[in-house]
Amino acid sequence: MNDHTVPQLPPRSQCTGCAACAEGCPKNAIHMLPDREGFLYPTVTDACIQCGHCTHICPVLRQREAHPEPAVFAAWNPDNAVRQNSTCGGVFSLLADYVLEGGGVVFGAGMDAHLRVRHEAVKRKEDLPRIRGAKPVQSDVTGIYQQVRQELDRGRPVLFSGTPCQVDGLYHYLGEHPEKLLTCDVLCRGVCSPGVWAKLVQSMAYIKRKQPVAVQFCGKLPGQRERCFQVRFDDGTTFDSPLSKSEFGRGFFGNLFLRPACHTCPYASVDRPGDLSLGAFCGLPKDAYPQEQRSGVSLLLVNTPHGAHVFDTLPLKRELRPLSEAVTGDPALSSPVKQAAQRAEFFDAYARQPFQQVRNHYLTAQLLSGSRKQGARPGKRSEKPSLFAGIKERLWKKH
Repeated sequence: MNDHTVPQLPPRSQCTGCAACAEGCPKNAIHMLPDREGFLYPTVTDACIQCGHCTHICPVLRQREAHPEPAVFAAWNPDNAVRQNSTCGGVFSLLADYVLEGGGVVFGAGMDAHLRVRHEAVKRKEDLPRIRGAKPVQSDVTGIYQQVRQELDRGRPVLFSGTPCQVDGLYHYLGEHPEKLLTCDVLCRGVCSPGVWAKLVQSMAYIKRKQPVAVQFCGKLPGQRERCFQVRFDDGTTFDSPLSKSEFGRGFFGNLFLRPACHTCPYASVDRPGDLSLGAFCGLPKDAYPQEQRSGVSLLLVNTPHGAHVFDTLPLKRELRPLSEAVTGDPALSSPVKQAAQRAEFFDAYARQPFQQVRNHYLTAQLLSGSRKQGARPGKRSEKPSLFAGIKERLWKKH
């Protein structure tokens, strides 16, 4: 294909990777392929017929419609067991139950057998744990928007949960806001490189000589408020560490391997694309719901009349809170995260050096000791050695 015939999609610095262009191409002429940093970007092939549909539905190239200010709630699931197994207050599980009980389908980010983060469809309550819990790695949505449309065409209710750019991408792909579609965007501080995450998974397997089979990025331990990075291996052993002290957490909170567009994110505001928005309510006073905060309280934004209708039917514990409280506690509602000074250097090393060398140099506690100031919260737990640097056997336990 000649260069002058290639559709003018956004530059890489602005592309969110929502995949609306690839999913909506009538000729399947756009493929989402990884770049040197491990992020997926659209690549136009010779099958392109210059119809212009990709540029027409690209959210980055279209001006967003402004919405009224959302209603803000502190909310939590009254089921303590569900809340304990959720990232925050277990609100997503109630949303999912609502849709599944109506004969619908829930789409959210899960992990495949190789721990790659991918969106998937869930049709039974017993499968909900697969897509429950935060996953800060950018998920692959290949084929998902098309599945959403197919389910809506069958008349089934659909819940789609994802980053705000993915929610916006879905709406642009569909070209409308279907009545049976409920969307929930997550309060996102940026998405990490799937390529870097794949290398970290390989490091776990290489160093411990056992295969990681399950990961929780924001797990909960009894009596602990700080979220934990938890890994389960194929021999039954498990590991947990405060997220901010894990090597993944150091890179994440240090903004080392976020997608470039995350640093200029247009969705980092109170003007959200989803019917509802969900995250951890970090701005609550310490004396507000002290017992509930131990196991998690969600920040829930109700953004649309459709979201309000569903919200009113959910058996949630809730309390209306001021918007200013939410904005103060969560930077995702006010401004994008800043790019790390070492980001370019990190990815240059990532592209050229063995990953073990990159990991040792950039993801140590010494080098990124200031990362906690950029978002992590110090916990009361004592420091543990990194999982990837080799852990003493006393930190392992059989389940």
